Amino acid sequence: MDVRLEVFSSGRFSGWGKGLKLGVGLLLGATLSACGDPDWQGTDWTKNYQDSFETQISARASMIPGNSDKAYQPSVDGTPNSPVAYHAPPVMSYEDRPLDENISGALELADYVKALRVAKLDPWISGPGPYTLFAIPNAAMERLNTRWPGGLLAPGNRGQLVHILGYTIAKGKWDEAALRRAIRRNHGHAIGLKTLYGDLLGVQVSPRTGELLLENTAGETNRLSGKSFPQSNGVLYITQDTLLPVPAPEKVSVGRKRRHR
Repeated sequence: MDVRLEVFSSGRFSGWGKGLKLGVGLLLGATLSACGDPDWQGTDWTKNYQDSFETQISARASMIPGNSDKAYQPSVDGTPNSPVAYHAPPVMSYEDRPLDENISGALELADYVKALRVAKLDPWISGPGPYTLFAIPNAAMERLNTRWPGGLLAPGNRGQLVHILGYTIAKGKWDEAALRRAIRRNHGHAIGLKTLYGDLLGVQVSPRTGELLLENTAGETNRLSGKSFPQSNGVLYITQDTLLPVPAPEKVSVGRKRRHR
């Protein structure tokens, strides 16, 4: 797997290095042409599942953050009520299990997991990889869903769904330490990770807070919710919001036809 870093042209911090400049039309054509079924990539999906017998066993695990505690609402009329009834057990991320298994058990990522399955991208993160996954939490997925006619999961929006979710899957195993080392070697400039369909996802260190930020080529950014989670076939991050590839897929109403001259 080719995991070479690309030079990333930051649109947010103008003092950072000049990077790869791609024509808007070329980039849009290349990315959308690949947004069909993943089978078009020449992968034999019957052999793309990680063999548990070839995975090194580990007892280490981390707790995946969630916001299910917000489901509890104190009683306003004095009726006996207990937060214990709303308790959600912690969701663990196991280092010796693949990405698809760990995110499938996380309530906070339920909408994202469903979207991956609708887009038929889940086989990518069940195989040997490695991939770095920037998973989108439920609240952000719900906000994104309202921006497309009929919802992003509607059959007519499948091209956009595949393109957007492909931008959350980067090639290679990039934990936080590896990303910071790469940025230091790039003299503090943003680095570019190649995502599933060729779009570049920028990673930079915020000069104000020192935290890692994701960035698209339009200069829009997205924060991460805490640390990275090691997986047997890559690395998992949970983001705070969504970040669209540029150029973003066109929002097309159902039934709209393109005119030919």
